Amino acid sequence: MKLYVFESCPYCIRTRIMAGWQNLHPEIIPLAPGSFPDDLAKRVPERTVPVLVDGDVVLQDSAEIVRHFDRKGRPLLSSYRTSADFDDLLEKLSVPVNALCYPRIPHLGVAELAAPQARQFFETEIPRRIGLSFAEALARTDEFVSEIQRLLPDLLRYLNKDALSFDTVVALALLHNLTMVAEFSLPKGMSEQIGGLMPTSALPRYTAISKSVTG
Repeated sequence: MKLYVFESCPYCIRTRIMAGWQNLHPEIIPLAPGSFPDDLAKRVPERTVPVLVDGDVVLQDSAEIVRHFDRKGRPLLSSYRTSADFDDLLEKLSVPVNALCYPRIPHLGVAELAAPQARQFFETEIPRRIGLSFAEALARTDEFVSEIQRLLPDLLRYLNKDALSFDTVVALALLHNLTMVAEFSLPKGMSEQIGGLMPTSALPRYTAISKSVTG
């Protein structure tokens, strides 16, 4: 099995969490914009990640890849869609999470931004998407961290190891991306709970980047 990913992509992280839960070890192939293999491009509708190639099976939707991995063993999930309640919470989290993570990604050394033109595109396009310059987002770090911490109790109820769901997968991927934020930390009890759920050996470890990052 081959899993093509961007290292900082939360959708890719979702698939790697399930691979870890099912003790699967796909070959992880980091891609960079513009380096999409031609033979792979012929087998998928878009040049986006994640992409799973498992023999004759080629999947590009992260939820379908999670389903595929889950059914390699005794299935852990009964559904592969987020719940309506969790969607409401994600909407509240999206602005602070994006504002905290996107400005830090160029400083992680991830493969997808190794090329100067890829980094330039990212640093031009993403601020338009989030409605903030990276400098403005970094300056508001404390505000966004406080907003996420206010919502953590709501997120906690989706992190029950005895009631795993697709919501759990998405919540863990979100929290994994927040490890790149030096100013963000989890309460001890929640950190321990996440530690019991996260298959860390299957995931990249982010460098914690502070709001004072420049360049």
